[in-house]
Amino acid sequence: MAETPAGNVRATRYRFPFGIPAFEHLRAFRLLENPVWAPLAVLESESEPPVRFACAPVRLLVPDYRLELSEVEMAALAMPASGSELILLAILTFAEGRPPTANLLAPVVLNPATGAGVQSVQTDASYSHLHPLRQESPCS
Repeated sequence: MAETPAGNVRATRYRFPFGIPAFEHLRAFRLLENPVWAPLAVLESESEPPVRFACAPVRLLVPDYRLELSEVEMAALAMPASGSELILLAILTFAEGRPPTANLLAPVVLNPATGAGVQSVQTDASYSHLHPLRQESPCS
């Protein structure tokens, strides 16, 4: 973890051994956090900084979210047998003319203890890659 010259932005480095789908060539990312943005964060490529993703904590969107990791993903995260506290983030999408959504089908999983990360595609069909960030209220 390091304080950046920008002030209150905290940057934590993570290594993604498989990259992120569509960005498999990018393996080193920084998780950028700032109290002003909370609870949102930004996941930014270290080698290609224009590649960045706005993220939100998965459990903020779905408190009882059930993460299932494969053995390969657990090995990539270098998880000890006892497990560890993982950070689960949903990548957000802000499409013009549409409400913002969160990708709960493939959360970003970070292990702060090891500095490793993966994007884990879940097999539970109840999760969507277009989960609404807010429920629209009908006009009265």
